[in-house]
Amino acid sequence: MSVRTERIVVESQGAFVRLRRPAYWLFVACLVYGLLELGRVLSPDYGDIATALWVSIGINVVLAIFFLDILDRLDLFEREPPSVRAAAMCWGGLAAVAFAMLANNAALTVLAERTNAQWARTWGPAIIAPLNEEWLKALGVVLLVLIVREHFDRSIDGLIYGALVGLGFQVVENLTYAINFAVLNPNSDVTGALSVTFARVLTAGPWSHPLYTGAAGLGIAFFVTQTRRRLSTRWGVAIGLYALAMGMHGFWNLPLPSSMPVALAIPLSYGKGLFILALFFVLYHFAARAEWHWFVTTMSDQDEHVITTADLTEMRSLRSRRKARKHAHRRWGKPASQLLRQLQRELVNLATLVARDQRRGEPVSDGPDVAAVKRNIAAIRAELAEAKAK
Repeated sequence: MSVRTERIVVESQGAFVRLRRPAYWLFVACLVYGLLELGRVLSPDYGDIATALWVSIGINVVLAIFFLDILDRLDLFEREPPSVRAAAMCWGGLAAVAFAMLANNAALTVLAERTNAQWARTWGPAIIAPLNEEWLKALGVVLLVLIVREHFDRSIDGLIYGALVGLGFQVVENLTYAINFAVLNPNSDVTGALSVTFARVLTAGPWSHPLYTGAAGLGIAFFVTQTRRRLSTRWGVAIGLYALAMGMHGFWNLPLPSSMPVALAIPLSYGKGLFILALFFVLYHFAARAEWHWFVTTMSDQDEHVITTADLTEMRSLRSRRKARKHAHRRWGKPASQLLRQLQRELVNLATLVARDQRRGEPVSDGPDVAAVKRNIAAIRAELAEAKAK
């Protein structure tokens, strides 16, 4: 059961195309270069590995959908516009990967000349990859800030967009590995592609680039949004989280001794990954807590018929929202649970719009879009009251 809601759009929120901003054209130029470079890499062998490539694409699409669902759940009080989310993933998958391939190959050559080829192959990923890849991915978040500054309201926005950049990078990097192994495998291109794809998805998938760039993006957004804090504090947090992103990346890429038994190497590898995942969720915990304080502050002036004290408590986390819906389902049935879910979604929409008007210093408290959301909330509450009375 749900109430038909209305939506009024009074501005071009969500549009990524900003023709008057130089950063937009730089962003587009880098994407075009990345697309051409990846096409150049793919085209010579495409006819021989087409099947293997599309199989790997299918697996990585599933991985991307899985991560997108998680990121959607982590973004508690706002839903980022689809066009900007897509742009973030495109930067990671096209521009960052293309520039990283160029930089990594050059750096590996230099490292091999200064040391030896074997040492460079062993230690290069732990040294070169974090140095080259993390700043290229973070650059995408910086460009997004310059293009769509209005979508960076709070620190957690940087974490979400950074993770999206990292996800795009992870997916396309997986594809480049699949292509290389498909070409090198003497027996079957499909076997070669599948072996490395499953190895990367199962081993590195849960704690790879989305986590690294999410941490760096959190620092960038903290610097941009926390303007009331001292400049030295903002710089310190941004630089510290960027260093943490490089540290997590380098830690994951650290080679294990070749003589180590497989029975020990696998648990150690997953142990490194779980440690990185724990670090990320510590950062997310602080960002989510700041989100909660933002939501309470933003909605504190709203009337009781718009949002109650009980609503504020229930909205604190996904767990508390789910608990409230389960309680409504047990006590009043499925329709009440569905209406409560819809109410929670409208409260998030209202907070986003109210915060926007507060930033602008709007003299009128309720613009057309805010009034529409409040009407939606009133209609849902009326239906919910009827469902509870049955």
